[in-house]
Amino acid sequence: MLTVFHNLLSESFVPHGHCYLWKPELVWLNVISDGLIALAYYSIPIVLLYIVRKREDIPFDWVVCLFGGFIVACGTGHLLSIWTIWHPTYWLSSVIKSLTAAISVGTAIVLVSLIPKILQLPSPEQMINTNQRLEREILERQEAEKELEKIHQRLKFHVENSPLALVEWDQDFRIQGWSKRAEELFGWEAPEIIGLLPNDLKFIYEEDVAIVGEMIARLIDGSTPRNVCQNRNYTKTESIVHCAWYNSAQFNQAGQIESTLSLVLDVTEQKLSQEALQQSEADLRQRSQQLEETLQELQQTQSQLIQTEKMSSLGQLVAGVAHEINNPVNFIFGNLDHINTYNRDLIGLVQLYQTYYPNPIQEIRDRIEEIEFDFLQEDLPKILSSMKIGADRIRQIVLSLRNFSRHDQSEMKAVNIHEGIDSTLLILQHRLKGTADYPSIKVIKNYGILPLVECYAGQLNQVFMNVLSNAIDALGEEIGARNLASKINSNSQLLLSSPCISIHTELLDDTYVAIRIIDNGIGMPESVRSRLFDPFFTTKPIGKGTGLGLSISYQIIVEKHGGRLDCSSSDQGTEFTIQIPLTPQKTELNQSTVIRRQLN
Repeated sequence: MLTVFHNLLSESFVPHGHCYLWKPELVWLNVISDGLIALAYYSIPIVLLYIVRKREDIPFDWVVCLFGGFIVACGTGHLLSIWTIWHPTYWLSSVIKSLTAAISVGTAIVLVSLIPKILQLPSPEQMINTNQRLEREILERQEAEKELEKIHQRLKFHVENSPLALVEWDQDFRIQGWSKRAEELFGWEAPEIIGLLPNDLKFIYEEDVAIVGEMIARLIDGSTPRNVCQNRNYTKTESIVHCAWYNSAQFNQAGQIESTLSLVLDVTEQKLSQEALQQSEADLRQRSQQLEETLQELQQTQSQLIQTEKMSSLGQLVAGVAHEINNPVNFIFGNLDHINTYNRDLIGLVQLYQTYYPNPIQEIRDRIEEIEFDFLQEDLPKILSSMKIGADRIRQIVLSLRNFSRHDQSEMKAVNIHEGIDSTLLILQHRLKGTADYPSIKVIKNYGILPLVECYAGQLNQVFMNVLSNAIDALGEEIGARNLASKINSNSQLLLSSPCISIHTELLDDTYVAIRIIDNGIGMPESVRSRLFDPFFTTKPIGKGTGLGLSISYQIIVEKHGGRLDCSSSDQGTEFTIQIPLTPQKTELNQSTVIRRQLN
């Protein structure tokens, strides 16, 4: 670094004065000329800098500074020309000239790039036209301000004479504007209320504070910058007025609320009229609903009475048929043992004759061969045994019919629940058997040890019949749907290949008997399950169901026996749970009360 500096200040060359032959007049002429030029070069940047500082609106002021640097470098070059006359530090002079060259070239390049912008600068004539245009705009602005003042006066007149009260709020929802109509509506004068928050005075009705708070929150977050709110307000005298508030919020560029304008309409008379009309309509609807419910109750009562009468007639018919069949069947069944004894005696006698008279006459031998006596004496006992089994079967069916109908037991009696279930299954046996299109439905009995239950046996059997019939119907409909799908698509398989109904009985806490009837179908949706016990509700086609079976069953279990009838369902099947007390807990209710409970 020192070497470079030493080379810059080296005077190993011949001074420039030798070129002037050290003639005084020539030397001083160059000294004076270079000195004046340097002085001028140094003064020009000072003037430029002063102008730039005084006129900050001058465009491209940095170019002026660049010019100043270039001129200072030129002036320094002239000073070095004076210096080198006596001191030959040409390296320093060359470096200064190189710096001057770099600044000048850079300045020239910048000037070339600025030519388009410089050419766009307005001329003095353009500036004059611009000034004239600005003067015209100022006059127009003054005229607009006068017109705006007129509009302001008209707006003020309309606001003061409008039926709408005007309330203006600041960003903190302090009142900053309060029209004359607001003074008339609420009773407070503007000086009393300007600058206050709604909570600073009793202004908002207590029950409507949440509504107003929600409206203000929507205004602040910008979700609804314009909204309508109806609420009740207190006046200065603490009377209540119903008001409709039409609110509009103004936001700044940052999205923050600056002010809110509210137009308030007094709707007290309309609100009171509306409430009176609504009350009248509600009373009318209530009366209409009561009439409709009464009519519906009458229709349902009539239908249930008809259904009950049908079941009663059916029970009488079943009991009568069972009684009429029972006598001849007992006669046949009672004589079968005697016929069997007589048959054994006759065959024994014939065999005895064959033993002692092995060679009868030809006519007897022909007759024996004709009637196939050997086959007859072997087959006749079998026929008699089959007749006994058939007669016993008829006796069981008659007993089941009598147990099911219980026509002779209209009052509560202690009965065996299992006998009622078995009787119902026997009556439904034809529906449980399989056919060519439907597999048989398997019945699994898991009977617990139950004591006798005091109940209306015939009505309880009716419940078993309804629940089991519904289970069979559900399984049958699903099997039919699967078979149809199998016929349409030969590759499909029946998902319900083994339909099954399970019956479980158990004793609960030594006070209740529970009967659970479960099928393995696909279940039912919640919309169906929730309405299962409603009167006249059915999912079956028209003509195949009245919708009263489960409704009457619910009445029998809940109202007549003081028990419970519940249903749960999933995609694995449906379960009905019947719970009845061992001792009667019935509730005496009239028919309309029962129907109303079911509807609720």
